[in-house]
Amino acid sequence: MFASFQKPEKGFEHHEPMPSAPDPEMLVSRETLLESYLTDPRVPMSKRNSLAKRNIAPWPIEIRFCDNYEASNIPAREPRQKYWLRARGKLSDDLALHRCVAAFASDLIFLETSLLPHRRKGEKITSLSLDHSMWFHQPFKADEWLLFAMESPTASNGRGFNIGRMYTKSGELVVSVAQEGLMRRKIQRIARL
Repeated sequence: MFASFQKPEKGFEHHEPMPSAPDPEMLVSRETLLESYLTDPRVPMSKRNSLAKRNIAPWPIEIRFCDNYEASNIPAREPRQKYWLRARGKLSDDLALHRCVAAFASDLIFLETSLLPHRRKGEKITSLSLDHSMWFHQPFKADEWLLFAMESPTASNGRGFNIGRMYTKSGELVVSVAQEGLMRRKIQRIARL
């Protein structure tokens, strides 16, 4: 682990503006979205059965996706996504706790950004994080809405690289994230008797 610490001080300031995004209160939660897939006749029955077998328990992080796409037809698309996130419930005022929650939340779906252009119907992919770095620019509250805007500038040699930014609802850039992960197609092994 590499760590860098400093005392707050006055200095030059600028940041990348927050991308446009719908208000989180106008979007449905991840759990509501997953539950709707279970009864949507456009979603293949095999996909619905697979989802029904999973435990769709609420995560400790509430997520509301900005991108709207059909569950029955999740096409390959450009390697960009964004969603609003926040911790469920009220957290203490401990800034370290809010940073820990953001670190946990940043690793939930981040690597999937590299996989977006490579989606194929019925294809199974395995992925895992190799490294994950974060920079905390300003204090923030992880129990208030943060927009997580992600992109993957490259994927090659079985690896995907992602960068992301977290913004407060008022548009202040508070966290930058970078991650490299392993991505591979699952190979079907045929049982031999």
